[in-house]
Amino acid sequence: MTSVDIAIIGAGAAGLAAGKACQALGKSFVVLEAKDRIGGRAYTESEIFGTPWDCGGHWLHSASVNPLRVMADELGVEYLKRRSFLNLHLHLGTGWADAATRAACDAAMEADFDASEALGRAGRDVAVVEAFDTGGRWFRLTDHMSEAISALRVDQISTLDYHHYSDTEENWPVVAGYGALVAACGAGVPVSLETTVSAVDYTGAGVVLTTSKGTVKARAVIITVSTNVLASGRIRFTPGLPVALSRALEAVPTGLANKVVVQFSRDVFGLPETSNLYFMDERDATRPARSFQIRPFGQEMAIDYLGGAQAVEWEAAGEAATFDATKRVLADVFGNDILKHVTKMAATSWGTDPHTLGAYSCALAGAAGQRAVLGEPVQEKIYLAGEAVHPTWFSTVHGAWASGRETAEKVAAGLG
Repeated sequence: MTSVDIAIIGAGAAGLAAGKACQALGKSFVVLEAKDRIGGRAYTESEIFGTPWDCGGHWLHSASVNPLRVMADELGVEYLKRRSFLNLHLHLGTGWADAATRAACDAAMEADFDASEALGRAGRDVAVVEAFDTGGRWFRLTDHMSEAISALRVDQISTLDYHHYSDTEENWPVVAGYGALVAACGAGVPVSLETTVSAVDYTGAGVVLTTSKGTVKARAVIITVSTNVLASGRIRFTPGLPVALSRALEAVPTGLANKVVVQFSRDVFGLPETSNLYFMDERDATRPARSFQIRPFGQEMAIDYLGGAQAVEWEAAGEAATFDATKRVLADVFGNDILKHVTKMAATSWGTDPHTLGAYSCALAGAAGQRAVLGEPVQEKIYLAGEAVHPTWFSTVHGAWASGRETAEKVAAGLG
C-alpha cells in the first residue's frame, strides 16, 4: 500500500497544477491518471496530420490574466496575440455576405448575447434562449455559437452562470498547441499513468483508494475528473457522496463540444492564414449554422466546431456521417473541386471518451448556484477541483489549472 499526504485523481490541467502545488509545499502526493498520457481535455495530437492540432482546449482565454499564458512566456512558448475572430467571413449558402450584411449579423448576435447577460446581471437564472430573438434572421448563428461556447443546448444554458463567467475577450491560440503547453507546464510532476481509480473509502481516518495498480492511502484526496464521470458512478464512494453534492454534479453537467479537422494538399480557400468562417445556409432554414477556423497558423486545414445539440447529433451519427456533413459545408462555400484535395480527416468524440464523458461544464438553467456546492469539501477529506469548480473561469483550461492549484493549497493548509 502506498501512503501519502494527498492523493490526486486525474492528470489534466487541474491535477498537474495540484501536483505542482504539493511539490512546492513539501507535501507527499501521488497523481493517478487512467489514460496513457497527461493533459486530460487539453491534448495536442501531432501524428495524424504530421502537425500539431488541439483536440480539446485551443485558446489562451482571458490571456492577460491567464496563469498559463504567464508560464508560456517563461517557457518561451509562442502564441498569437490577436483577436480570435480576425479575418471573419460569413457565407449564406448563396454567396459571401457583404460588409453591411456582416455588420447586421454581428449587431444581432451581440444584441442576443447582451440580452442574456442582462438577465444574468439582474439575477435571473433562466435558459439563455429566453433572451434571444428566436424569430430573427440570425438566430441560427446565435444558437450555434452559444452551444459551441457553453457545450449545452440554448434551452439548458443558465443566464446566471453565463453572467458569472469572467472574460477579458483576449483569446490567443497557442502555435504548438495548448495541450502541449499544459504538458510542458506539468512535466516535472510524477504521474502514475494507466491507473484507474475504482473506489474511494473515507469511512475511517483519511481516505483509501482502490486502483488498478494497488491501494493508496492518503490523508485527503483531490478529485479532478469531470462532473459527468463522477455522476456516472464509475468511482464508488463509501459512504456515498452527500446528496447535495450528487445533485450539484447533475446540475452542472459536462456538456459536449467536438471538432472535425480536414487537411488539404494545397491552399483551396484563398483566405489569409488563421481566418474564421461562419456558414448559415439561407436556402434551407432547417440547416444548422456552422463555424470554422480556416488555415490555422498557415496549415492547409479547416477545423469545424460543433457544440451542444450539434455535437450530440453528430457524435451519435458516427464518424463517416460527421465527415460527410463537414465536407458538404466546405464544398458549398468553396466549391466541389476542393474535395479532390482532401488528404486526411479526423474528429474528436469527447462524449464517448470513458475518462471524460464530455468536454466542459455548464450549469443548467435554474442551477447556477450549484457550482459553489462542488467546491465544498466532504468531511475535510474529499475535495473536487477542475474547471467545473472554478466560480468564474469554468469551462477553460486556465480555470482548471487555477482550481487545482488553489485546492491543493487549501488541502495542504488544512493538513498542517
